[in-house]
Amino acid sequence: MADDNIKLIDGVPFSWKTYLPIILVAGLGFLVDVYDVLLFAILRVPSLKDLGVSPADTLEVGVGLLNAQMVGLILGGIVWGAIGDRKGRKAALVGSILCYSIASILNSFITDVSMYGVLRFVTGFGLAGEVGAAMTIAAEVTPARYRTYGTAAVSLMGVLGSVLASIVGSAIQWRTAYFIAGVAGLALLCIRIKMNETALFEKAKSEGGLSRDGLMKLARPKKLLKVLRCVLVALPLFFVFGVLVTFAPEIMPNGAEASYLVAKIAAFYSIGEALGEAVCGVTSQLLRSRKKAILLFQVCALVLTIFTVRSTPDVYAFLCLPLGFFVGYWAIAITTTAEQFGTNVRSTVTTVVPNLMRACHIPINLTFAALVKTYGTNTAVISLGICSYVLAFISLFLMEETFARDLDFLES
Repeated sequence: MADDNIKLIDGVPFSWKTYLPIILVAGLGFLVDVYDVLLFAILRVPSLKDLGVSPADTLEVGVGLLNAQMVGLILGGIVWGAIGDRKGRKAALVGSILCYSIASILNSFITDVSMYGVLRFVTGFGLAGEVGAAMTIAAEVTPARYRTYGTAAVSLMGVLGSVLASIVGSAIQWRTAYFIAGVAGLALLCIRIKMNETALFEKAKSEGGLSRDGLMKLARPKKLLKVLRCVLVALPLFFVFGVLVTFAPEIMPNGAEASYLVAKIAAFYSIGEALGEAVCGVTSQLLRSRKKAILLFQVCALVLTIFTVRSTPDVYAFLCLPLGFFVGYWAIAITTTAEQFGTNVRSTVTTVVPNLMRACHIPINLTFAALVKTYGTNTAVISLGICSYVLAFISLFLMEETFARDLDFLES
């Protein structure tokens, strides 16, 4: 007897009974990922203070720790992406969350900055597999005409992680917060063990379409430029989060406790981004275009960035809500990344690109710290903001439109 829950969408069998659990599991990984990244931004100052770092050095030491995590994200993105294309999306998700969970638990026992740096690197290495594998799975299991909704749902779970981090980071002692994150990761690991592989990967595997030279394919100039465009199009989002949110105490000092200030701003930003991810997805569907939706959000984000950096402390925090809304196009940016590459390299690309996006924190942070010392905070923020938006606009203009593209193809 046929299963009444299975129907044909675009000629492909589809069942909500199997689809929703897959999206939920992928989304929970994204939640843990974003939770940890924002948690460090909130706990940076109190944790360094507890470790004996002077207030004058928290910016410089914090940049070093964040960069260590970003390096881990880059290397982890390559490793977990390759595993996802060779061994399967499930293997990448299981391995990455195990690595992250152990490192996060150990973060709660650190005694000095050097140990902190090593564990932030390992944490980043583990986290690297979460976003890409989650988005790859969402893109491959969702029917083409509704793909934006699938990836947006996963992204919304990630933004929920931001909200949780802003609450936990301001209410719980920093060591406990890291420990809770690690335990949550292990709980997710138990759920993932029962997860099935995606049909597109299984098809490519059975037909012998998988290759072991995915990175070599991506290293070709034409493919490399395509990857670079996918990375730079999201630069404003990471400028806003990496500078305007993370270093708010340095940009907008008002005498408040640093962790409270960042947590307050992060809460507004997270709520805005959550709404933005959902609305940008709907906008993309209505316009039937990835590029038009991203451009609309980028232009609005630019205007709000100008108002935010020129505002008073209270207004600064409030404006981070609409600003977060309009930089909330990350899900669409990653979706169009997944749509541009074949099944045999899709996991690698969709894992490497988001982590290269986040790794933009490294040049942004180093440049920010250097410019602050030489020209002051305002000049540093304005200069980095201009560069971020200009590069994003150029990259978007050069990108191809991928709305509703069939993903059943291999990269040659």
